[in-house]
Amino acid sequence: MKNSRLEVSVGGSAGLKSARARQVALARHAGHRSQRGVALVVSLLFLLVVSVISVMAASSSALGLKMSSNMADSYASFQSAEAGAIATLALAGAGSNDPFDGDDTPDPFAAFNPDTNHPLRGIADGVDAVDVNVFMTTGSTTCPRSDAGSSVGLFECDYYRIESEHEVVHKARTRVQLGVVKTIIGSGNL
Repeated sequence: MKNSRLEVSVGGSAGLKSARARQVALARHAGHRSQRGVALVVSLLFLLVVSVISVMAASSSALGLKMSSNMADSYASFQSAEAGAIATLALAGAGSNDPFDGDDTPDPFAAFNPDTNHPLRGIADGVDAVDVNVFMTTGSTTCPRSDAGSSVGLFECDYYRIESEHEVVHKARTRVQLGVVKTIIGSGNL
């Protein structure tokens, strides 16, 4: 009996040790499990922060592209409107097409064919995208000269305003105004 008791005692002691080892192992495993949960939460928060930063960067770059596109449209519109004003100046002294003939000229390019000889036919949006008008603001008045000049009273000036507007619907619209002074022989005495 002693042997069996000894065996039981030894077996019981080994059983206690293995049970204790199991409890320690389970406690360690439970600690790892709770750490895995914390690691999961931390990694999910990190992914959320990275996602928010990437979405903000993408929207910022999209906004930058839209701003660049709007600026390009604005520059192209300004160049087209300015081309209308400069082309109108080129018509000065052109005989029957002279827009500076002493009155208003609602369309200085009316006599030109849009397909062949129109001064604005090279504009990307077409000749109809630019609207040019010439208005006489003041006629036959003194010219901007020094009072001590020798030709004071011999010449008179007509003052005009060129309005050139270019519009691309829903993109850009630009209006350019240019003042023009035309010197004419006045009614002064020699």
